[in-house]
Amino acid sequence: MMSHHTYQITLKPISFFLPSEEVNTNDVQRLAAKIRGNGIWTTPLPVDGATGLVMDGNHRLRAAAMLNLAYLPCVLLNYQNPGLMVLDWQTGMPFDIEHIYRVVVHGKKVLPYKTTRHLFSPALPGTAISLDELRAPVLESAEAC
Repeated sequence: MMSHHTYQITLKPISFFLPSEEVNTNDVQRLAAKIRGNGIWTTPLPVDGATGLVMDGNHRLRAAAMLNLAYLPCVLLNYQNPGLMVLDWQTGMPFDIEHIYRVVVHGKKVLPYKTTRHLFSPALPGTAISLDELRAPVLESAEAC
């Protein structure tokens, strides 16, 4: 049976997002350069809506910070979502979701690089938001001085 679940894309301030895994710095730099070159943000981050925990897209989150973006498009989900499957990146076996909460949300740490693999059914939507729209309005940045 086909799922008719539609995802809603929301803009959130970058401070909302909770990184969940280590990243490869070279990959982040490459990704940041690619995003800057495109001039648009194409992939919303799937996050746990209650905590801001990044399910997938830790490299994109770090690239966004490098590009001085203030907001990012995301899809707010939760781990009870029937179309979400979390697997161990190495073994392909189901991953203990409570472990993610213990380490990241309660322990304020990140999991090692490529610990989890999140699969979404149906697939997540794409976006085409100009990077300028994701940067902070000039007035806001003046307050920081």
